[in-house]
Amino acid sequence: MATRRPNSETSATAPRPVRATRQNSLDTLRSYPDFRLVLIGNFVAQGGQWLQLLTIGWLVLKLTDGNALLTGTVIGVRTLPVLAIGPWAGVLADRMDRRKVVMVTQTCMATAACAFAFLVLATDLDADPISGPLLWWHPFVYMIIAGIAHSIIQPVRQAMIANTVPRQSLTSALALNGMVYPSTRILAPVLGGLIIATLGFNWNFFLEAAAYVGIVLLLIPVRLRYREEASRQHASVFSSMRDGLKFVWQEKSILQLIVMSIIPNFIFQPLVFILPVFTTEVLGRGPGAGGMLASAIGIGGIAAGVIIATAGYFVRKGLATFFGLMAGCFFVLLFSQSTELLLSMALLAGMGFSQYVFRVANSTLIQTTVPDALRGRVMSIYQLDNGLTPLAVLAISWVVHIWTPSGTFAVVGIVGLATSVLMTVAFHRVRRLE
Repeated sequence: MATRRPNSETSATAPRPVRATRQNSLDTLRSYPDFRLVLIGNFVAQGGQWLQLLTIGWLVLKLTDGNALLTGTVIGVRTLPVLAIGPWAGVLADRMDRRKVVMVTQTCMATAACAFAFLVLATDLDADPISGPLLWWHPFVYMIIAGIAHSIIQPVRQAMIANTVPRQSLTSALALNGMVYPSTRILAPVLGGLIIATLGFNWNFFLEAAAYVGIVLLLIPVRLRYREEASRQHASVFSSMRDGLKFVWQEKSILQLIVMSIIPNFIFQPLVFILPVFTTEVLGRGPGAGGMLASAIGIGGIAAGVIIATAGYFVRKGLATFFGLMAGCFFVLLFSQSTELLLSMALLAGMGFSQYVFRVANSTLIQTTVPDALRGRVMSIYQLDNGLTPLAVLAISWVVHIWTPSGTFAVVGIVGLATSVLMTVAFHRVRRLE
């Protein structure tokens, strides 16, 4: 299969919307072995990350004797490095071998996960008071290290999907890759919650490290056969960064899609991070129930993924992004008033469904428009809003700390719903996107 090579990076900056006939997702999965390996690697990576997030939240809750502010902040701080590192990671993704960048970064993450696992293993978390070398601030250090690695790897991993399939198969490939997020959300929290409940905190971080090693092994035979090579490799990194920012600013539809993606990181993600507090204070349950609640979000996402992968969208993708945002915020508002486990699971499943519809439609519209020579930079800018999540988590955790989880999430849901409606009215370019 021939590798596509545009004449120059500058000529590749004009958006090229895809209007090719939609290919069945199963056909895409069968036809492209490199895509299958990358997809499995993304599945393993996301599973390891969910295992990390679930475990670290309950670990800090135990180390701090139930401090809601620290519990929410320790997970949110993981996304903080993206503000400084994310855009440069996009430049890296467009100038270097994307596969090797992922492999090196995951190796470093496996080493850090093992080191932290041994620190937890050497601590007696069942003692009163807790005895051992692990202190409350150690998880914060580990999350910052994980955040640096995540900031580098995330835009690269997203860009790799488009390099393993031809352009006419990109929409179906992105739909399949979108299912990674909710499916691992089902399996990893349940597994992590059961391990915490039965064996304690000692083993989850070793499993996380094993997942990262598995990704490296999976990527060894992968070849990025549809990677475009830009001719401006001699340009400085600052010039490369400027080209990416200029493209996003000039393409207003992409700019609006990126702005819309801020809402999930201010509404949906903080809810997940503070879920241990809601589980204990409102529902009166423990880690097992917390894992079930987190998995319910994944179940909703899987349901949306199956529908999109088999039947596609029933409306234009641009409209689907707005429906996903508004419905997700509405489910958050309803969830805030729930005091029953099964009802809470159903509402979180609805939020997961809506969130999946938004994220996949939003990402697909961007990925099928941006040229590959700029893909890493645009995806890093697209994910830059993740760095704002710690601020949202910190603010929401503080309100939860002085008020109640139910009241806090109710306000968050209302604000998100109102903002979504305003964007629906204002972003007419996105509404027209197919």
